[in-house]
Amino acid sequence: MTNSLLQHCLRLVPTDEVIRHVEQICRYDRYQGSTGLEQAAQLVAEAATAAGLTDVRIDRFPADGTAQWWSWRAPVSWTPVAAVLDVYDGPDRVIRIDHAEQPFSVATYSAPTSAGGCDAGLVRVGPSTDGLELKGALAVVERSCFGRAHLLEELSAAGAVGFVTDAPWKGTPDAVHTGRIELPPDSILSAFSVTPAQLDRIATAADHGGRARMTVEVDRSAAMPVVSGVLPGTDASAGEIWLTGHLCHPRPGANDNASGVAALLGVAAALSAGRRAVAGFGTRGSIRFFWGPEFLGQAAVLHQYVGSGGRGRLPDAVINLDMVGEDQDRCASPFVVERPLDLSPSLLGPLAEHYVAGVFAATADHPGSWQPSPFLGFSDHALYADPGIDRPAVQFCHPADRFNHSAGDAPDKVSPVEMLRSTAAAAALAQTLAGGGPDEAEVRRIVDRWCERERTRGRAVASGHGSPWAQRYLTRVEAGCDLLTALAAGDTERPAAPPSPSANGPAIARDWSGPLNLRAMMADLSPGTRGGLAELIAADKHCLSMLFHFAVRANGRRTRHEIVDDASLALEREIEPAVSGRLFDALLESGWVRAVGA
Repeated sequence: MTNSLLQHCLRLVPTDEVIRHVEQICRYDRYQGSTGLEQAAQLVAEAATAAGLTDVRIDRFPADGTAQWWSWRAPVSWTPVAAVLDVYDGPDRVIRIDHAEQPFSVATYSAPTSAGGCDAGLVRVGPSTDGLELKGALAVVERSCFGRAHLLEELSAAGAVGFVTDAPWKGTPDAVHTGRIELPPDSILSAFSVTPAQLDRIATAADHGGRARMTVEVDRSAAMPVVSGVLPGTDASAGEIWLTGHLCHPRPGANDNASGVAALLGVAAALSAGRRAVAGFGTRGSIRFFWGPEFLGQAAVLHQYVGSGGRGRLPDAVINLDMVGEDQDRCASPFVVERPLDLSPSLLGPLAEHYVAGVFAATADHPGSWQPSPFLGFSDHALYADPGIDRPAVQFCHPADRFNHSAGDAPDKVSPVEMLRSTAAAAALAQTLAGGGPDEAEVRRIVDRWCERERTRGRAVASGHGSPWAQRYLTRVEAGCDLLTALAAGDTERPAAPPSPSANGPAIARDWSGPLNLRAMMADLSPGTRGGLAELIAADKHCLSMLFHFAVRANGRRTRHEIVDDASLALEREIEPAVSGRLFDALLESGWVRAVGA
C-alpha cells in the first residue's frame, strides 16, 4: 500500500507550480514582524485556497516585543523601507550599498536614522576600541574582529552610530553573497553587511579620512501573521496531522525557507488532486497546515490550542519542512530526516524514512543522497518535543547548505527534483498517518527493514568511539529496535531504559511553562554566564541541542550525570565533561531546571 501511495503522490505533485511558489516567495523580505511577511502570508493564503485547502485564515498577532505565549515574546515590528550606505573618499563616492539591490546588506533590527539620513566619519576597529574616537562614527569592522565578546556593547557605549563588516559573508571573493547580521530588537546601532571586496574599499576610504552617509528608514506598523488551512477528514473525532513550514526570512531565502513553504503548498495540491481523482482517497483524520514565523508562529498556534480557552486537541503527529529544496550538487548538503525526540517512542521516524528512501529510489537517475539524524531541534518541530506538549514531530531538511543565511540562497540553488522528493514524501507520510497507517503486516516489514539499517548504522557510529560509550550506545540501539518492533506489533508498553553509569547526586526536575524556550532561558542568566554560553554556541551550534536534551530529560528522577549520559547517547556523540559542565551549570543557574529538594 505504501509503495503505490508514494508512486501516486509522485505523479500528483505539481513540481512546476511548486517552483513558481518558491520564486514568488523569494521576492519578499520576510522579517518576523514586517510588511514583507504580511505580503508573503497573503500570497500563501491565496495559493492554499487555490490548492484546495478549506478554512484558510490569516491570524495576526501583535508584533510588540512583549511576552505573549508563555515565555515566548512576540517579534518587534520592523520593516526596512530604505537602507542605503554611501561611502566617500574625499569628494568622490566610492561605493553605495543599497539593501533594495543587495539583499542581506542591512542588519535586522537596525536602528532608524534621522529623517534624511546621517553623516558619519569612518573609524577602523581592530581587536580593541580603546583610544578610538567613535562618537558619531561608523565603525569599520573586519571579519577577524567581529566575533569579539561585547563588541556591540562597546560601540553603543562609545556613541557609534553603527558599523559595517564582512564577517557573515559567504562565497567567492568577488561574489555578492552578503550574510545575515541580526541585532537585538532594541539596538541603537545601524549596521551593514558587505562582501570583503566592498569592505576593502570602505576601509581604504577610512584610512584616507573618508566619510559615510547612512539612511535607514523603518516602518513598525506590521503585525505577525500565521496562515493556516485544512484538508478535512471524514471523522471529526479522529486525530489530526499537522504540517508546518516557517515563512520568515530575509529575501531571497529560497531554501530557507521558501522551499518548505512551497512544498507544503505542493502537498496540499497533491492530496487535494488525489481526493478529486480517486474515490476513497480522503482520510479519516484531518491534515492541517501552518505557515508563520519560525518558533514564534508555532508558539502562538500552540497557545491557541492548549492555553486558557484553547481551540482543542493537539495533533497526533507533526511534519516540519525546513530547507527541503536544495540542489545537492551546488549546496553540498544531503537531504536529512531529523527523527522525533526519543523520549516518547513513535513509529513516525521509520515511516518517514521509509517514504524518503522510496522517493530517492524512484528518482535515482538524479544525483543526491539522504540520511537520518538524531533530534537536534533547530526549527519549529522543537516546540512539539517539549514534555508538556509531547507530540512526535519529524523534520525534513538540508542543514548544511553552504549558502544558508546569505544572499546566495537564491532560487537558482533550488532543485525541482529535490522539491519533488520532499513534497511527495511529506504528502505520502501525511496521507498515511491521517488515514490510520498501513496494516500491521506492512508496518512490521517497514520497522524490520528500519531496524536492520539502524543496527548497521549503529555499528558505524560506535566504531568511532571508545569502548564503554560505544557499548552503551549499541545497547541503546538494540533497545530502540526492540521497542519499535513491539510498537509495530501493537504493544505500547515501554520497557525500562538501559542503565547509565552509576552516579550519586540529587534528581533534577524541569521548571518552566509552555514549550521550552532556550532564548528565554539564556535571558535569565547572569551576563557573564550568558556571554560564556554564547561563546560555546558560536564555536559549536550543537551546544544548543545539548542544552535542549539536558533540559527535557530533567524528569525529577534522573541525576545530572544520568541526564548528560542519556543525552550523549541520544545525540550520538560523546560530550566533553568541560562542555557538559558549563551547559548544565547554566541550566541550573537559570532556574529552568532544579535539584529536587533544593
